[in-house]
Amino acid sequence: MPKAFDWLKRAQAEKFAIGAFNGASMETFRAIVQAAAKLHSPVIIEASHGEVEFFGMHEMVAAVRALEADFKVPVILNLDHAPDLESCLKALEAGFDYVHFDGSKMPYEENVKIAKIVVEAAHQKGIPVEGEMDHIGGSSADHREDLASDFQQINAYTDPERARLFVEETGIDTFASFVGNVHGLYGGHKNIDLDLLKRVREALPNKFLSLHGGSGIPYGQISQAVEQGIVKINVNSELRVAFRDELKKTLDDPNQKDVAIYNLMPKTIEAVQEIVEEKILLFGSAGKI
Repeated sequence: MPKAFDWLKRAQAEKFAIGAFNGASMETFRAIVQAAAKLHSPVIIEASHGEVEFFGMHEMVAAVRALEADFKVPVILNLDHAPDLESCLKALEAGFDYVHFDGSKMPYEENVKIAKIVVEAAHQKGIPVEGEMDHIGGSSADHREDLASDFQQINAYTDPERARLFVEETGIDTFASFVGNVHGLYGGHKNIDLDLLKRVREALPNKFLSLHGGSGIPYGQISQAVEQGIVKINVNSELRVAFRDELKKTLDDPNQKDVAIYNLMPKTIEAVQEIVEEKILLFGSAGKI
């Protein structure tokens, strides 16, 4: 059985979550894998449509597989928020281990139709599929200067009964729950509805649950969400901000005369790795390999 299903089942049984960290460069890939190796943890490296377009789908598979072999840690490569059928099929052919089809902006019937096709194609390869019914708002960016109300106004929370029907109709393995989590970093704390998450869990007892928008959610709520059955938590914005801020700090240093990339990047890699390590410890996946 492919490693993605194995690890998701183990996470569900042992009540921990696997961190799903976005990457689009060798520096971010290395930071994520080094953190996983240091803490003996499985890890998911994922890429959005934009990140795949930037790095290259086949190039991404090759880079991640090489790091996985070098550091001897299980790395699940995930296509995150794939917007269409073509992207999903290409990822399956290229060697991705997990596919998240996001048809939440489509009419419900079209979302279901495409998700079913993706599931059929992925299951032939033993690969799990994540689906999304409610569009999870925000964006994976730094919104810390925005008002907290900017994300609190988003109210399209998951309806547990509709979620059950969606999962039954599509056959997806992982449901992207929307319980107050939004993408991005904001000036105020996000607050997830743990009671709603419990009802979603009860409606989908035999499926995996993911939590997007993991950046900026209070740690206590994250721990409770994992206890209630979340097995995959997406983190992107915090990594992007750390990468940008540390690199800017290095480049703005008036004493920095070096122009060699391999001398400019170590502190940036370290900054991203620190966040990944922090999340792995929070999610409970440390020491699982």
